Amino acid sequence: GVAARLPAATRIHRILTSGDRFRDIPLQGGSQTGFFTKEIEDRLLSGEVDIAVHSLKDLPTMQPAGLWVAACLERASVSDLLIVHPDWLDSSRLLPVREGCRVGAGSLRRQALVRLYGPVACPTLIRGNVPTRLRKCRDGEYGAVLLARAGVERLGLDLAGLHVFEMNPRVWLPAPGQGAVAVEVRAEDEGAGQVVETIDHGPTHAAVRLERRLLVRFEGGCHTAFGALARPMTSGAWRVRIGIDRGPSGWGQLEVEGTAEECAALSPKDIPSFSSIRVDDPAALRTPFPG
Repeated sequence: GVAARLPAATRIHRILTSGDRFRDIPLQGGSQTGFFTKEIEDRLLSGEVDIAVHSLKDLPTMQPAGLWVAACLERASVSDLLIVHPDWLDSSRLLPVREGCRVGAGSLRRQALVRLYGPVACPTLIRGNVPTRLRKCRDGEYGAVLLARAGVERLGLDLAGLHVFEMNPRVWLPAPGQGAVAVEVRAEDEGAGQVVETIDHGPTHAAVRLERRLLVRFEGGCHTAFGALARPMTSGAWRVRIGIDRGPSGWGQLEVEGTAEECAALSPKDIPSFSSIRVDDPAALRTPFPG
């Protein structure tokens, strides 16, 4: 965890957010910006805490004035897990669920990818924190759920009795910043900033910064199905793959290579260049996950 890495004594405050308390409110509406972060950031701004730790993909792209991300920990897995109730498994299908299966998907990105790879499934909005979503699958409320592997592993969740598949992030693109932990401080608190910067993982910070710049450019997130994955190359350039739901044209993806500035210059005007990429080999889409 972050506290164990910091070269200073710390005291942990556990803060319940709206995302933890109100588990049935859709995120597609703009009022839910910061649903998993606002209460934490309010405590940070008030001075009640000095450091805030977030799953980076939960952070709104527009941070409150006076706060900044001083560090990112080394990125964990970026992939999604498809967790299937035994009654709804159909391994013969590309997306291994039976026809009519309600697949709990907490984002428009995941819903769009379910429609692409599982046209006989029913992508359905799911709310609640990660343990709540997993419980809804165990209880049969959903035949399957999609969760970030990083979150499942950080929480040490028990997946026994469920069928779990890891989705290939090259074709099943993750959310921008997925798998990264962000450490936020007050801009005026130079001391905390200097301490936190000592645990920053530069390559992760650079990659997620680029992905989030593209998120802003394409206005993705709660309102648009959007995925992005940035990888550094040995040459010093970046390889970036982004995907977006193009409406009637369906999900499209584009891969580019270049400097961070060149890659970040992509915008909606480039959408005609996106290709309708869909793999047909189950092994290219998903692999069994040991759990």
